[in-house]
Amino acid sequence: MDEYARPFRERGARVLFVELEATQAERLKRIAGVSRLAEKPSRRDLHASRGDLLDDDARYQLNSGGKFDGRQDYLRIDNTLLTPGEVAERVIEHFALPRFTGQTQPAAASVPRRKFRQ
Repeated sequence: MDEYARPFRERGARVLFVELEATQAERLKRIAGVSRLAEKPSRRDLHASRGDLLDDDARYQLNSGGKFDGRQDYLRIDNTLLTPGEVAERVIEHFALPRFTGQTQPAAASVPRRKFRQ
């Protein structure tokens, strides 16, 4: 993890890692969710998505298994029973992050945001 964070930290950035994990049953349920399918057109073939998930689980270690627990820059959350908002609250609290109030910043303080594809 340090190797990935190094270029950003060398430029003064704070880098934080959040690992989300959920049970296989929950992940199988989520791949068929309306919001997930709306955001990921490539995953609309539910039979293939289910097969990919099961195959990946069988072939790879997808979670750290607690390997990084205790690091100051790391948080692991089992989000099986949590809403996205509850997960966000845990991240904000754990890392003492500022809260977004929804108010816009003055133009001079604005930083352009880049959009990334998933």
